[in-house]
Amino acid sequence: MAYTLTFLTKQVPEADVVAEWLTQQGEPFERAGPQALNLRALPIRFLVNPADDSMIGQIDVNPTVPLSRLVNLVFKLSMVAGADVKLAGHGEVTRADLWIRLADEQDRLRIVEAVTKAEQHGKREELLSRLWTILHSFFPERDVRWELGRGMVVEMLEVDDPAGISLDEARWHDAEATSGDVLPMPVQGYVHILAWRWLSAAYPALAEL
Repeated sequence: MAYTLTFLTKQVPEADVVAEWLTQQGEPFERAGPQALNLRALPIRFLVNPADDSMIGQIDVNPTVPLSRLVNLVFKLSMVAGADVKLAGHGEVTRADLWIRLADEQDRLRIVEAVTKAEQHGKREELLSRLWTILHSFFPERDVRWELGRGMVVEMLEVDDPAGISLDEARWHDAEATSGDVLPMPVQGYVHILAWRWLSAAYPALAEL
């Protein structure tokens, strides 16, 4: 999943100023046009356009990116620009907010890789069965499981059920949803972080990056 950051500031620095700052920080980058700066060591791209009063950061999380380094860079740059940081779909974020959201996505990707490795070694069903048990311990009253298709933890919710999901909300996710359908919905919170901590301890060979 890609994440888009907006730096909220009244005075957007020029792209050359951001480039010089990155050089001073020892962060290698390449210019991809007059306003675009692609970092080489971190999966982030800055789009700087003072004419439109905008500076944007685009992050593509992967299983191995050093998140603390990436987040520190983002917030150091925000201080240079005198900017608050807004995450698309979530609003303004702090350093801790951004780190934990990226960490949950990173651990989701790590679980996807581990499940793939388990399949190669004939252990996928064993892993998924044990993972279901762990998720059930986190949410004992809910039908929470790992969905292979989307590679994420979901909760199975019945449409139009008081304990489930409304029909209107369901149709945001599936235009053909009808009353009584059961839909897999993303679980709120940072459950992938918890699931990865268990998996990396229970299957260290599968967790090697």
